[in-house]
Amino acid sequence: MISFSEALANELKGSGVTVTCFCPGATETGFAKRADTESSRLFKQMGPMDAKTVAQDGYRGLMKGKGLVISGFHNWLLAESVRFAPRKAVTSISRWVAEKVDQG
Repeated sequence: MISFSEALANELKGSGVTVTCFCPGATETGFAKRADTESSRLFKQMGPMDAKTVAQDGYRGLMKGKGLVISGFHNWLLAESVRFAPRKAVTSISRWVAEKVDQG
């Protein structure tokens, strides 16, 4: 999504239309419960961010005309590391983060 948004922003440059790709990461909303992902490592061990903070980050980035807004340092670090890591490592880590944590 980041690459697509960056390419789209480049194509629209000078047109008066801006593109902001917002990467909020895990956010405390009702979605995790509804999607049955609240037991994942992402939510249990890394923890979700406050929805108000995430929304403010996104809005500020949009108003500044930023092409990419990543809310939270951990999310930024994870998103940026994908650019340097081998694809197999990225997919393995993504799967590990999304897996449910053993409750035992």
